[in-house]
Amino acid sequence: MKSPWPDWMVLLTLALTLALVFGLVFSQRPSGTKEPPLLWRTPAGQESSGSLQI
Repeated sequence: MKSPWPDWMVLLTLALTLALVFGLVFSQRPSGTKEPPLLWRTPAGQESSGSLQI
């Protein structure tokens, strides 16, 4: 039977795995959005689009 890994190696492996996962997730995010951001109000200087204003 194989001897178990030392604690420091298990912790290092977990930390490297988490760093790899976060690195892959954040590297795959789109760099820029082509759509305008969702706004709760019409910015000043723009006319309303005829939607209901409360």
